[in-house]
Amino acid sequence: MSNNKNVERYLWISAVMFVTYLLLGSFIVSKNYLDLAYLIILYIFLVIAKLSSKKE
Repeated sequence: MSNNKNVERYLWISAVMFVTYLLLGSFIVSKNYLDLAYLIILYIFLVIAKLSSKKE
């Protein structure tokens, strides 16, 4: 069971890193601030989810 949780955790981390890479790359290439806003919103939701899961 522990091994399965580790795989899920690493998949989640790699997915978030991949989305971050895509949004930052898109922002750098196009200088579109909407891409940067999407990235900030993504990380705000991740922090909120992490904090709410710790309270339970």
